[in-house]
Amino acid sequence: MKRFMKVALILLGLNVLASIPAAFADSPATRPAVSANEKMYWNSCLEGLAQILPGDYYACRARYYFQRDHNLQGISELEEAAYWASKDAQYALGLIYFNGDMKDVPANRPLALAWLALAAERNDATHPQAYAAARARSSDREIQASEPLLKKMKLKYGDKVAGVRAMRRFNHEIAPLEDAANTGGIAYIRGYSPFPEDANTLVTQLHAEADKAFQGLIGTVTVGPLQVR
Repeated sequence: MKRFMKVALILLGLNVLASIPAAFADSPATRPAVSANEKMYWNSCLEGLAQILPGDYYACRARYYFQRDHNLQGISELEEAAYWASKDAQYALGLIYFNGDMKDVPANRPLALAWLALAAERNDATHPQAYAAARARSSDREIQASEPLLKKMKLKYGDKVAGVRAMRRFNHEIAPLEDAANTGGIAYIRGYSPFPEDANTLVTQLHAEADKAFQGLIGTVTVGPLQVR
């Protein structure tokens, strides 16, 4: 019988333009020592955007670990991306746990269904279909076991919490850049460009990335183009 879906590393690239903050606010993760090679790779994930779009950056770090078969560390990074409302990270976690074909990460259908349900919150073209297909291939017991997991996980990873958290972080971090843009200034984000550049250009690019990251998210915080006052 064919597997439900194969997780491709390219999927873990997500909108890999961007970001990463510290760790979970309520339970900071323990980090392994960082080698020189890791630092070089993480710089390619635009480390300077860590505080602006955390979900994308954590997903990029996850890809680094998966490419080197450090799968448990990759899972940890995906969970942090999910904490910052990355639906692609939640989707990837769902596929990984559903397929159960990743070394050191056993299948867990109830957990997979919970992650896929979270990924499907925004009703994009792919995630709801994947969730429906996973449910169709799961037993009644697995579906029932996923329900309390989903209820608990929504309190941390659901859009009403994680989505608002990520958008507030973005709006807070981009505010000084917008101030610079409004006065015709320049700005620099390490790894995003080799030199300082026109702040208005940078802000416009960052808003475009935020629009991708938060597409379909309905909340109390609005992400949109810069409005010069």
